[in-house]
Amino acid sequence: MNDEFSVSLRWGDWLIVALYLVGILGLSVWSKLSKKQDTEEYLIARKSMNWVIVSLAVFATLFSTVSFVSVPGEAYNQGLMLMFFGFAPILFLPLAIWLFLRFFFMAPTFTAYEYLEKRFSRANRVLAALFFVILRLSYLGCVFYATSIIFQSLVGWPPLWTILAVGAMTVLYGYLGGVRAVILADVVQSIIIFCAITVILFFLLRLTHFDIGAVLAFAHKNNHTFETFADPNFYRINVHDRWCFWVMALGLVVGPLTSLSCDQMVVQRLLAGKNYRSAVRSVYTNYLISIPVITMLYGIGLILYYYYNAGGAVLPHGVKGDQVLGYFINSTLPSPLSGLVVAGLLSALMSTVAGGVNSIVTVLLKDIVTMLQPKIVGTNKEMTWCHILTVLVGFFAIFVALIMTILGERVKTTVIEVIGVWGALWGVLLCVFLYGVTSVRVSERAIFVSTCISGCVALVFPYIVYYGLPEGERWGYAWVGLPPLFVALLLPPLLSYLWPNKKNLDGLTIHTTGNFLKANR
Repeated sequence: MNDEFSVSLRWGDWLIVALYLVGILGLSVWSKLSKKQDTEEYLIARKSMNWVIVSLAVFATLFSTVSFVSVPGEAYNQGLMLMFFGFAPILFLPLAIWLFLRFFFMAPTFTAYEYLEKRFSRANRVLAALFFVILRLSYLGCVFYATSIIFQSLVGWPPLWTILAVGAMTVLYGYLGGVRAVILADVVQSIIIFCAITVILFFLLRLTHFDIGAVLAFAHKNNHTFETFADPNFYRINVHDRWCFWVMALGLVVGPLTSLSCDQMVVQRLLAGKNYRSAVRSVYTNYLISIPVITMLYGIGLILYYYYNAGGAVLPHGVKGDQVLGYFINSTLPSPLSGLVVAGLLSALMSTVAGGVNSIVTVLLKDIVTMLQPKIVGTNKEMTWCHILTVLVGFFAIFVALIMTILGERVKTTVIEVIGVWGALWGVLLCVFLYGVTSVRVSERAIFVSTCISGCVALVFPYIVYYGLPEGERWGYAWVGLPPLFVALLLPPLLSYLWPNKKNLDGLTIHTTGNFLKANR
């Protein structure tokens, strides 16, 4: 990226960034000194966090720097169509809560996968936990790499140094303070993210004289609002299309179900709350927070499209849609507001990485290490393992990002594809939990064999229909994860005819949890 597209941070900008980093590190030291650290404190904060704090933590964890930049870029390039699908998942939150969330509060729990041992077997718990570790480690590496490229284009920071410096800082504050420090930092980071987005939106509105009508009229004239919904091709089923209505509608259902069942990064934040009712409030509040943030980000992208195509400003040659936000920050925002935006981008990265590392450490410790060494539970050795795993997981994610950076051009065009390939495993994990809570027929052996087969399909199939084909013959990105999902849905009931369930399922399915619900009203 040419230097002309980089922000030259002034002393005021650096002061804002430095204050943010010192504050985050101070939170971690305070968390370590203010509470006696054992695994319950280090991993789930003794279930003592306020529901508002938890909801902000969930938001910050799921909102990455890639989201900060890619959503305005999507609006600039394609318009508002995907904004609708960012709002709609809230319609299915009650179903996700009713199906899954209660089971994580019925007994002392650290991970979502503990439920699978009770419902099926220890082997199913370990297998699902390993799938989660693969998913989140690959995701963290990709987010780290993609964000380093964003910082290179925006502020001129070399990717290798961005990954090493920001990664080490993130691992350090997670190491010192555990999940309490991570959650409190998430709250600060949520506020910084919101302030940064608000600043950008305000300056754009001022430059366009707050003429929202003109922006929308220009966007509509150029097919940048919701015109796709009127296109018959949007409703056809063709595996070579990038998107279609039916695949996106399926995603609206699968998204919240996945988040509240098998995504330990979300579940662990909710387990840090005081009880089930607190968790429910946090879930709804998180989505309500997301709605204005998503609206503002799409608004930023749409106003940028108007500003640089009809509002009198002109983009330099070579600036692409996903780089427009960076160029605007560079050319328009004064100091120290550009520093606030950089702090917002750092916040989005660090909250995602810290949350991911903390959740992976919890799964590795509670679902694997203590299985092999049950005698360490409740001892100092368990805390030692927490610290060791935090360092190892954090630096493994950094290592993956560094490898991707060194490979350079061969990886740049496939970062999102890599996330998508590994992301197919989410559908497999969702089906395990779905059959666990809804079916009394599916047995432990049936679900284990099904998970193995569908997991292999999730890892192999993308190479058959995507990577192994010329670009013009590939399946659309959104379709690649569907075959493993369908295999994971179809196999368990069929295999249960061979291996019927013989286990007592009292209190383990939606049919036997009436007393729990009454007690938590």
